[in-house]
Order: sequence, then structure tokens, then C-alpha cells
Amino acid sequence: MNPQFPANRVELEFSQWKAREERFNTLFSVTPAENKSLLAEKLRQFERISTKYKSSKNIEEQHTLRILKMEIHRMSKQLYPNLISRTLRKIITSIQNQLSLRSDAKKHEINFNSINEKVRCIGFPDLSEKIKNLIDKEQENFSVPLSYYINEKEKIDHTLCFSKNAEGHFELDGFKSSLQNNSAPEYSREYYFKNGLENNFKLNEVYNLLSGRSVEHSQSWFQFDFNDKDASGNYHLKEFRNEYAYDLEKTLKAIPLKEISNAYEMEKLKNTLRQGDRASAVLIKDGRENQVYIEANPQFKSLNIYDLHFRKVQITSSKKEIKPDSRIQNGRQALKNQSVKQASKSKLRQ
Repeated sequence: MNPQFPANRVELEFSQWKAREERFNTLFSVTPAENKSLLAEKLRQFERISTKYKSSKNIEEQHTLRILKMEIHRMSKQLYPNLISRTLRKIITSIQNQLSLRSDAKKHEINFNSINEKVRCIGFPDLSEKIKNLIDKEQENFSVPLSYYINEKEKIDHTLCFSKNAEGHFELDGFKSSLQNNSAPEYSREYYFKNGLENNFKLNEVYNLLSGRSVEHSQSWFQFDFNDKDASGNYHLKEFRNEYAYDLEKTLKAIPLKEISNAYEMEKLKNTLRQGDRASAVLIKDGRENQVYIEANPQFKSLNIYDLHFRKVQITSSKKEIKPDSRIQNGRQALKNQSVKQASKSKLRQ
């Protein structure tokens, strides 16, 4: 099929019947010409296809339909030699096909709306036109690509994958997301999120997971292990259930943050961290306000805290203060030791 021209749906459905006919021939060693019931089924299928696409504006489809109608007329005369019987059957079959196609159209609309709602709930923008055009091509499966920049350095690519189920309805199988960092290509990551098997993460949560942060979803915390991949090349998704006893509120209260002075601000901050977002906060130290960024760290039942330059800050939660840099601490200890020695020497001289 030439990709420059619209898909010939009549030809595609005819090819599907041809494949089915060949399977029958292999299984039962019969052909439609030899078996009347098989020929009658072939006639019904061809009549359904003819009715379904009779209003098509596609020139290729119109041409195929003309050939198909000739084949329908030939089979009809072979099965029903009597003109009156053939005419009555044609009228009845036409009505039945119209009713059947209306029912199929309704199911098609319900299926289409269901897919759109699923895609919208995940957080994708309106892709209804693209999805509808691809569904109308009557393919067994198709994919929809989508790319956009998160910021000036980070770009994310999504590929949504759809396929027909046993009932002939399309479903969202899942989507592959790839996060690329232009300033650090080695940190580019991708993952295939299977529909219904990965807790149906939203797009903002997908970005946060690929960025290395933790997300709370369905009563559990999740985080990628970028050092562990399965046979399909997907990262291992670590899960920390409620029984793991990561108390986010208790962890937040262990450090003096200005934002958690009331219940509303506490809940707002918790919700931000549960989605995997990195939250801006103000840390109170010696009466002074220090701007920091925090993110949840359920694996170690703590928080990751960064300064304005995104350098990690250590917190001594029991004393509610910033843990000093080890080099500064060692320098202070050395000065203290030196002072003690000098004092001892002075006493000895006296």
C-alpha cells in the first residue's frame, strides 16, 4: 500500500477475509466454491463491507467496491438461482446490514470516547482527532507520538500504543516515555508504562519518576532503580507500601519549615511531595530564613533538601539545625585543640 495515498479500507477488510478463508481451507480442506455454507458466509461478509463503505469518497475504495459488487452478484446468483428469492434476500440483508452497522457505529463511538477519556485522565492533551483518524484506517494496532520541552534543557517524548482486543475494540496498551537532558545526555531515561499495570501514573508523575524522584500512588510510594533493568530494558520500579512506615508529616515536622505553621499549609506541601514534585520551602535557622528545595525520600524515611544551587544540604533533625560541612567542623575542632594547647603552655610557664 502506497503511504502517499489514503488507506483503502475495503481492500484491507477484503484481505482480512482472504486470510480467514485460507485458514478455513487449511483446517477443513474446503473452499467457498465447494462448500455452500462457507460461500454464504463469504457473501454476507462482502455485502457488509459493501454497505459499510458505500458512501466512501476515496477513489481507490470506490473502484474496489465496484469490483466487489460484481463478485457479490456472481456469488448471489450461484447460491440463489431463483430471481424472486434473490431479490427478497437482497432487501432483507440490506436492512439487516444497516441495523448492524448502526449498532457497530454506536459501539465504535463508545469505544472512541472511552479511549479519549483514558488518555485525558493520564494528562495527555487533546489527541482525539489523531486517534480517530488512525482508528478509521481499520488497522490492528497503531501508535501516537507526542513530544514537548519541560524546560530549556529537558525534553520528553511519549509514544502511546493502541491495539484491538478480542471484541474488535481498541484499547490503550500503554505508553513509552523518554526524558532527555540536553546538558547531560547520560541521564536520558525511558520507561514503558503498561496500562493498568503501573498504577496509571499521570504525566507529571511520570516526569518526576524519570527525574529520579519518588511518587505516592495507590497507598504506596514508587521510585525507579536506575541501576536495575529487566529483560525488556525497563528499570525496576521499587515500591514502598504503607507498612514500610514512611510518615511524611512526621518527617516534615522534624525540621523547622516556615510553610507548615498551619494545617492547610502542611496538607498543601504534602500533596506536592506526594506527586513527586520538588517543593520550594523556607528553612528557619538561628532566626533566619533560608530558601531551600525539598523532595520526599521514602526509601530512607527522610527528605532530600537542596540549597538554591541544588546542592544537597544535610539536616540534623533532632537538633533542628543544618548540619555543618565536615571541613568547617574539623577546622573549628583544630582551632579548639590549638587554644587548649596554648592555654596549657601558659600555665606551665607560670
